[in-house]
Amino acid sequence: MTDQDLLKKKIESYLGELSPGAVSMLARSLERTQALGQNEPHAELVLAAALALLSGQSSSDGSADETPSQHAGPNWRQKLERSFFAPLDAFAIDEQLPHKQEGRIYRPYLSEFWNWIERDVLAGDIARAVEFLEKRPDDGERVHRVAAVLRKKAGEALTGILEDCAASEREERRLKMMLGGERALQDLADVAKVFRAEPWLRAFLRRIPDTLSERTLKQDGNILDLVSAYATRHPEDVPVIAAAMLDRAEAPWSLGPFAERLAKVRGARWLTKTRYAPFASIVISEVERLHLLAHEHRKNNPDPVGFAGALSAYAAVVKGVERDMDLTEAEQWRGRIAETRRSISAAVADELAGAAGTVRRALQVPKTGADGEFRSDEAALDAAVRTLRVLDLSRSAAEVLAVNEAGKRARQAVEQTLEIISRSLISDLGKTRGPNRDAIASAAEAAIQLCEICFGQDYAALLRRSRQSAMAAAA
Repeated sequence: MTDQDLLKKKIESYLGELSPGAVSMLARSLERTQALGQNEPHAELVLAAALALLSGQSSSDGSADETPSQHAGPNWRQKLERSFFAPLDAFAIDEQLPHKQEGRIYRPYLSEFWNWIERDVLAGDIARAVEFLEKRPDDGERVHRVAAVLRKKAGEALTGILEDCAASEREERRLKMMLGGERALQDLADVAKVFRAEPWLRAFLRRIPDTLSERTLKQDGNILDLVSAYATRHPEDVPVIAAAMLDRAEAPWSLGPFAERLAKVRGARWLTKTRYAPFASIVISEVERLHLLAHEHRKNNPDPVGFAGALSAYAAVVKGVERDMDLTEAEQWRGRIAETRRSISAAVADELAGAAGTVRRALQVPKTGADGEFRSDEAALDAAVRTLRVLDLSRSAAEVLAVNEAGKRARQAVEQTLEIISRSLISDLGKTRGPNRDAIASAAEAAIQLCEICFGQDYAALLRRSRQSAMAAAA
């Protein structure tokens, strides 16, 4: 296998672990980058693999000397769809929030919207656009220009359709049935709003930094004046502005104080009565999104630090919100956070319930075959690493995760288990000779890794010296 083939395999393997929404977003980003002439190393390979995956093909089916464009072929309909929805990247999320947040769009709905628009709204326009693109060489910039024209037409058409729905319950019910329910219709309204706002929104986004730091949102006067001016000019689109800024905010919770500065009030109670309330509400929606993401990682992510990482992000935003905003008399916002806290705390408590047993399973000495070969249980070790990361978070984020008693019990049991088993393994290592010795050494190494997570580097270094002495004595 050539280096090129190996690289393709690695790219396909990585993309295969991502959600379809994430692959689609990556493809759109690479297409925009290419259109701007900013080609990154291996970008064509990654884009070709992403397009092939989205179209249900495998780019490895072709011969090794084919170019990336030959692998996937110019699927103009898919390229047009991605470019058509490109302005929604800052607003689309992969999690369906428990409460609809204006300005945030559930990404899986987009394919349904496209099918409906292509079939019932702009059927002739899209068919002609695809035919036009198929007759021209592969030109990413041409796709973007055609998509922009279609977006403008779609924005106007959707506005009319939504007005008809507002005037007719029958029409509203019909559209809900076609799109997938109330939430789908609400998200379609957000799509139309972003499309209509595109001309001024593009100019607005060019004037704000790609990354909005906590200091910028809490202290910078220029950004405050800019947002205030646009919000005054487009008062019905404040949720769109808030969502766009959330996408760039380094510390999402800082949008709360920013909203108070905009409204010239102090406290969520007063903020809820102003037109800038969506800036705070969208932060609450981010708490809800991160809570759902943590549950998703817990169920489906094999990475031992995935759940803990998502949990940490959730805890950081909740801490920030509760530190920077007084939610005492904002019952709805406080209640939404409380819902997520109950749910995530129950998941963490469940995770910690069998913590000591998880650690014990990871430290079992592998069985040795007649030839002296053994196989370590990597899955058990990963599960133990995950448990210890979550256990550490249960202490560092105790004010967010309501698992104090469960955390204390689990920590005590885990610490005792680690201390006893790690020292026992090192002791056995000094007494054992023959084929079992390597298996014990493997279990001892796993114990030291877990001790380093639980007790720190100094304790792990002490165990490594003890292991070295034991192995020297048995030599």
